[in-house]
Amino acid sequence: MSYLVLARKYRPRQFTELVGQQHVATTLLNAFKQNKLGQAYLLTGTRGVGKTSVARIFAKALRCEDPDSQPGGKNPGVSCEKCQSCQEINAGTSMDVLEIDGASNNGVDNIREIREQVKFMPSRGRVKVYIVDEVHMLSASAFNALLKTLEEPPAHVTFILATTESQKIPPTILSRCQRFDFRRVPLPLIAEHLQRLAQLEGIKADAGAVRLIARKADGSMRDGLSALDQCLALGGKELTVQGVSESLGIVSSDFLLKVLGHSLKREIVPAAELIQKAFLGGVEMKQIALGLAETLRNALFVKYRADSTVTEVGADELAAYEELVSPLSAETIQAAYRSITVSLEEVLRSPLPRASLEMALARLAGIGHLKSLEDLLGQLENGAPASTPAPAQRTPAPPLGTSQASYTSSPPPASVTPAKVTLPVYQIPNSDPVVNPEKKSPASAANGADIATHEGLGGFIRYVLQQKASLGAILEHAIPVSSAAQWKSDNEIKIGFRKSHAFYQLQAQHKANFEQLEKMLQALLQRSVKLTIETISGAANPQTASISIVEKEKIETAQTVADTRKKFLEHEIVRDTKEIFGAELSSFDIDKSKT
Repeated sequence: MSYLVLARKYRPRQFTELVGQQHVATTLLNAFKQNKLGQAYLLTGTRGVGKTSVARIFAKALRCEDPDSQPGGKNPGVSCEKCQSCQEINAGTSMDVLEIDGASNNGVDNIREIREQVKFMPSRGRVKVYIVDEVHMLSASAFNALLKTLEEPPAHVTFILATTESQKIPPTILSRCQRFDFRRVPLPLIAEHLQRLAQLEGIKADAGAVRLIARKADGSMRDGLSALDQCLALGGKELTVQGVSESLGIVSSDFLLKVLGHSLKREIVPAAELIQKAFLGGVEMKQIALGLAETLRNALFVKYRADSTVTEVGADELAAYEELVSPLSAETIQAAYRSITVSLEEVLRSPLPRASLEMALARLAGIGHLKSLEDLLGQLENGAPASTPAPAQRTPAPPLGTSQASYTSSPPPASVTPAKVTLPVYQIPNSDPVVNPEKKSPASAANGADIATHEGLGGFIRYVLQQKASLGAILEHAIPVSSAAQWKSDNEIKIGFRKSHAFYQLQAQHKANFEQLEKMLQALLQRSVKLTIETISGAANPQTASISIVEKEKIETAQTVADTRKKFLEHEIVRDTKEIFGAELSSFDIDKSKT
């Protein structure tokens, strides 16, 4: 007896055996229970997700001779698998379930033939089922010929259309069908199903090897089963990561993590050696580049402690991922991902794809040492010099016509003192401007409570700017909610952000930032106090105190521009020019540095 591939051997025969398409199975079973069966169905989705299998299961349930499987029975929609009709459909020999390939029967004559056949009753049973696969391949005239039959078919006929490209089907056909969109099967479900089938086949399979095949399947269960068949041809009764890599020409997660680890540590030579080994093993550089991008995506979510269903990282891989991301910031991982994805197109088009990939890894070497903007600002506020080394002093070359002996340059200074970094001038509402304030500790703010009582949010912003400029810049978009009396005595201080400044509100409510702000507020008011951040509706009103520093600056700038424009238009030269030439003012620009 010839070998039966796993995709056919383990094809689902009941709705309950479907993997990853429970929404389709539940809907169709409920249609049987409620006796609300339609005359035409459209099954759409990517390859290998179970469209044809569902069509056959549905046809088998419609034609099953067991009364319990029909509407009103004990198990509606569940075929008995024992009657002659069920056995014929399983064997593919049923004369009343016609599977038609839309790619090779796409002409109007083929559809006319179907229209003539639907008039006849089934040879046995109650229902005749037409399954049209790849229905999007039908011609426009064939679709038009099918319209009336789909809308009002005989009571004994049911149409099931299957396609991978639903956008190519005319809306007139779509409106006559009940549409079911099949989803890509999640990686954990594919891995779990493959592991279960391996046990049924008596195969010893490593979890890493099964997960590697599931990644190769890319959401298609049939692709996963075909890949498993191919790997078993090489490894026999044992499935290992190395065997899967060799059989499918792909690389493991361990390989990708090692390449990224070496690259981000500026160890270019070990990374290039790994690429060389994979290249000699027949692995395409495109597959490595795609794998690196996917690994960086998973690494970012591991950094954020996301659930395994999001990261798609197995328990056996988690430790290696955590080791990779522990010294990296989220910004570094994102920058590395952008670098790889930009280099992917170069790898695809390059006549030397291996060299292009190696150059991409070389570019990653500098990314591992990037610092976030917040860290750099923190260093500057603390008076620490930047970590980037100063450029080496070079002796300039002598002018033309001057000998080296007669030309000497002045020696470089013995040491370089970093310039002192000062904060800019901030104008606080209802207060005097603060010019380059010196950073103070909470203990030195003896009159902090008095400042906050009289100035409210403005005094608090000034204090935060002294402690941490980045947080102060966020608070400049805030609006006071608590009154002056509440700042003086209440144990809860409220500030707000308008809906248009939701980004700054999210930054202020971030756990680390919020905790720092609340500690600064307690240090300034010298009492235990709770900080509350609210969302404010409505527009800015310059006549009230409910206005932020940024809004006040915008209003003042707009007023300055309006006043300047008015003075300009009232100038006698402008007025006379308009009268003489009949000119109109088309644009008006102001040099803000002189206003």
